[in-house]
Amino acid sequence: MHATKVYNDSVFDFINKDFEIKTLADDCQFTEGPVWNEEGFYLYSDTPTNCIYKISEGSKKEIYLRNSGTNNPDDPDLDQERKQIGSNALAYDWNDDLLVCQHGGHGIAKYNGKTLQPFINSYHNRPFNSPNDFIIQSNHKIYFSDPPYGLKGGKLNPEKFQPLAGVYCWQNGELQLICDKYQYPNGVCLSNDQKILYICSSKPFEKFISLYDTSNNQFIKIFAEENSDGIEVDRHDNVFLCTKEGLVILNQNGERLALIELPTIPSNICWGGKNLNDLFITARENVFLIQSFRNTDDANH
Repeated sequence: MHATKVYNDSVFDFINKDFEIKTLADDCQFTEGPVWNEEGFYLYSDTPTNCIYKISEGSKKEIYLRNSGTNNPDDPDLDQERKQIGSNALAYDWNDDLLVCQHGGHGIAKYNGKTLQPFINSYHNRPFNSPNDFIIQSNHKIYFSDPPYGLKGGKLNPEKFQPLAGVYCWQNGELQLICDKYQYPNGVCLSNDQKILYICSSKPFEKFISLYDTSNNQFIKIFAEENSDGIEVDRHDNVFLCTKEGLVILNQNGERLALIELPTIPSNICWGGKNLNDLFITARENVFLIQSFRNTDDANH
């Protein structure tokens, strides 16, 4: 069972009232970073197990890639207590290669179906902390967050890694630090027209979502005073937040439309399925699927 708190009935212009939350797996450790593959399945990270899993509705999970976050899981510089050693966010690039945020590898790697190779792994000649989330623009820009969650104690280690927790923009081999406003930057996503970058944090002491202009990578404004782990938009630029309360839906003005409670705390989400109308949710030991969550009267994305 689930409960939905409705702040504004207009939310049902965008989502179906009678949705069902299906549990696809409940035997993971800490799931993260899902991505939809058009062949009909989802991939997600189970960060403590250092693996990427493959799953689809009606099928059991199977290991897709081992050692997805590091080849050195016992590294003392990593957060061994919470085992935040493996991979996090996943995304397909312009060549349909799988990009992987690696906590233990301190960078972003690329998987071509055969080998996992370093791709973006240093800034000012130092490894990154533990890249957490990213989003790829159609012009091949990659925006990614780099908090210290994967480092020992979840704290910065400026002697070996980055002196701050930043959000970066990569394009054609060039890197730019665009945001240093957060101690723990987390989820990132783009508006549908890709002109706006959203950045958030799940820490209560930095409860704000920032907007950046992707044409010049400059800060625009605070969008909403909310925390979130993963963040995503729908085709109307309503914003979906993964929070300790559950899944929060905001409108374009940053006002709450609804709160959907889940059995466990969500970490991230992605759209998938036919016409991208299904919502796949990673949530601690669980992965959930809400089929036909988007209003089917809606136009395609």
